[in-house]
Amino acid sequence: MSLASHQAAPPSMLKQQVVQPPTNLADILVELVTKRVSTIQYLSRTHQGNTHWFNTILLAKDDLRDMYPNAKMMKRSCHFYTLGLSLGHVLDIHTPIDFVKALAQLLSEFDAHTNDTSRQKMKNIFRKTKNKDDAGYDVGDYVYLTVPHIPHELDYFEVLFTLCDVLIETYHKFISQPDQQCTQPYFELVLKCDGKFKKLFAMMTKELDMLARNAIKDELKLIDPLSFSNKMTPIDFDPHD
Repeated sequence: MSLASHQAAPPSMLKQQVVQPPTNLADILVELVTKRVSTIQYLSRTHQGNTHWFNTILLAKDDLRDMYPNAKMMKRSCHFYTLGLSLGHVLDIHTPIDFVKALAQLLSEFDAHTNDTSRQKMKNIFRKTKNKDDAGYDVGDYVYLTVPHIPHELDYFEVLFTLCDVLIETYHKFISQPDQQCTQPYFELVLKCDGKFKKLFAMMTKELDMLARNAIKDELKLIDPLSFSNKMTPIDFDPHD
């Protein structure tokens, strides 16, 4: 069929095909939660080793295990375990506005707990008060962050999958009563919390994307080994994650 044979759709039909954007905060919040839950589920499935990364290449379980050995990922596993445990306690708060306020405070405490770098620790040596982190929190006196003692090695993937489940429940709680709770202050607090969660999703996405790129290079080397060098791009982990 030639291009000339196509007829333009009538204006009324074109209007029906236009997707209208959300018109109120409640609709925007529902759309946000839907997108984030989809992202979390996709990241979880990919780490299980049974999903093609953006329809390109399958990231096998063995490759993922090699990339994320438990010993190397112990610090991040402890952080994820701490976050998941603390989120579980905050989820018990029933009033929506109280819940999101507590969540925002929890995530601020989590940032303070995980961002204490070696250089900042050295600075603390010269402070009169040595039992405070860089955000001014007294160690052990967090309001919502629960920091457990973990005497044994954690399974990184089990911790990650559990955290994903808790994160999905957290996002669903944002819209448990959308028509009654979605005021401007509530919405802004949700966006603040979402911004902090997005950093975790971006970190995992970047690492998986690099793993996929390296895996694709390996596949292409089998086809034309002379076109690629043997040096693989290293995947760097943030030492503070």
